[in-house]
Amino acid sequence: MLIQEVLTDLPAPEVIERAREWFTMRLTPYGAFTEDASDTHIKLMNEAGELTIGTGTQDGRTLVRGSTSRMHHELSQFLTTLAPPEEVRQNLPGPGVSGAG
Repeated sequence: MLIQEVLTDLPAPEVIERAREWFTMRLTPYGAFTEDASDTHIKLMNEAGELTIGTGTQDGRTLVRGSTSRMHHELSQFLTTLAPPEEVRQNLPGPGVSGAG
Protein backbone atom coordinates (compact mmCIF):
# COMPACT_ATOMS: atom_id res chain seq x y z
CA MET A 1 0.00 0.00 0.00
CA LEU A 2 1.24 3.44 -0.89
CA ILE A 3 0.31 6.27 1.47
CA GLN A 4 -0.21 9.85 0.30
CA GLU A 5 -1.13 12.82 2.46
CA VAL A 6 -1.90 16.51 2.33
CA LEU A 7 -2.80 19.31 4.75
CA THR A 8 -5.90 21.32 3.92
CA ASP A 9 -8.02 24.04 5.49
CA LEU A 10 -11.24 22.14 4.72
CA PRO A 11 -13.06 20.49 7.64
CA ALA A 12 -12.88 16.68 7.82
CA PRO A 13 -16.58 16.01 6.99
CA GLU A 14 -16.27 18.10 3.81
CA VAL A 15 -13.13 16.18 2.77
CA ILE A 16 -14.95 12.87 3.24
CA GLU A 17 -18.00 14.07 1.28
CA ARG A 18 -15.75 15.28 -1.55
CA ALA A 19 -13.97 11.91 -1.59
CA ARG A 20 -17.29 10.07 -1.75
CA GLU A 21 -18.43 12.19 -4.69
CA TRP A 22 -15.04 12.09 -6.48
CA PHE A 23 -14.56 8.33 -6.36
CA THR A 24 -18.17 7.26 -6.95
CA MET A 25 -19.15 9.76 -9.65
CA ARG A 26 -16.09 11.15 -11.45
CA LEU A 27 -14.08 8.02 -12.14
CA THR A 28 -16.71 6.11 -14.06
CA PRO A 29 -14.43 3.30 -15.35
CA TYR A 30 -13.30 2.81 -11.75
CA GLY A 31 -16.46 3.92 -9.99
CA ALA A 32 -16.30 2.86 -6.37
CA PHE A 33 -18.82 2.11 -3.70
CA THR A 34 -18.58 3.02 -0.04
CA GLU A 35 -17.80 0.06 2.18
CA ASP A 36 -17.45 2.00 5.45
CA ALA A 37 -17.51 5.70 6.39
CA SER A 38 -17.74 8.26 9.18
CA ASP A 39 -17.10 12.01 9.46
CA THR A 40 -13.35 11.31 9.59
CA HIS A 41 -12.77 8.37 7.21
CA ILE A 42 -14.07 6.53 4.18
CA LYS A 43 -13.24 3.11 2.76
CA LEU A 44 -14.13 2.59 -0.89
CA MET A 45 -14.00 -0.52 -3.07
CA ASN A 46 -13.95 -0.93 -6.84
CA GLU A 47 -12.74 -3.45 -9.38
CA ALA A 48 -9.16 -2.15 -9.03
CA GLY A 49 -9.12 -2.70 -5.27
CA GLU A 50 -9.50 -0.81 -2.03
CA LEU A 51 -8.98 2.86 -1.22
CA THR A 52 -9.02 4.29 2.29
CA ILE A 53 -8.96 7.98 3.23
CA GLY A 54 -8.71 9.17 6.82
CA THR A 55 -8.46 12.58 8.42
CA GLY A 56 -6.92 14.04 11.55
CA THR A 57 -5.65 17.41 12.71
CA GLN A 58 -2.17 18.85 12.54
CA ASP A 59 -1.22 22.44 13.39
CA GLY A 60 -4.86 23.51 13.29
CA ARG A 61 -5.43 22.12 9.80
CA THR A 62 -6.96 18.89 8.51
CA LEU A 63 -4.44 16.18 7.66
CA VAL A 64 -5.81 13.93 4.92
CA ARG A 65 -4.09 10.58 4.45
CA GLY A 66 -5.04 8.10 1.75
CA SER A 67 -3.81 4.61 0.98
CA THR A 68 -4.45 2.30 -1.93
CA SER A 69 -2.81 -0.67 -3.56
CA ARG A 70 -3.57 0.26 -7.18
CA MET A 71 -5.25 3.65 -7.60
CA HIS A 72 -2.24 5.85 -6.80
CA HIS A 73 -2.80 8.28 -9.69
CA GLU A 74 -6.50 8.70 -8.92
CA LEU A 75 -5.73 9.29 -5.23
CA SER A 76 -3.11 11.91 -6.15
CA GLN A 77 -5.62 13.65 -8.42
CA PHE A 78 -8.15 13.83 -5.61
CA LEU A 79 -5.67 15.10 -3.03
CA THR A 80 -4.56 17.91 -5.34
CA THR A 81 -8.16 19.21 -5.29
CA LEU A 82 -7.76 19.80 -1.54
CA ALA A 83 -4.41 21.68 -1.61
CA PRO A 84 -1.74 22.80 -4.10
CA PRO A 85 -0.04 19.80 -5.78
CA GLU A 86 3.38 20.59 -4.29
CA GLU A 87 1.94 19.93 -0.82
CA VAL A 88 0.83 16.36 -1.57
CA ARG A 89 3.36 13.97 -0.01
CA GLN A 90 3.95 10.33 -0.78
CA ASN A 91 5.39 7.75 1.59
CA LEU A 92 6.90 4.61 0.18
CA PRO A 93 5.84 1.37 1.83
CA GLY A 94 8.23 -0.12 4.35
CA PRO A 95 9.64 -3.64 4.51
CA GLY A 96 7.03 -6.32 4.83
CA VAL A 97 4.16 -4.24 3.50
CA SER A 98 4.19 -6.03 0.16
CA GLY A 99 5.03 -9.37 1.75
CA ALA A 100 8.50 -9.25 0.18
CA GLY A 101 10.51 -8.46 3.25
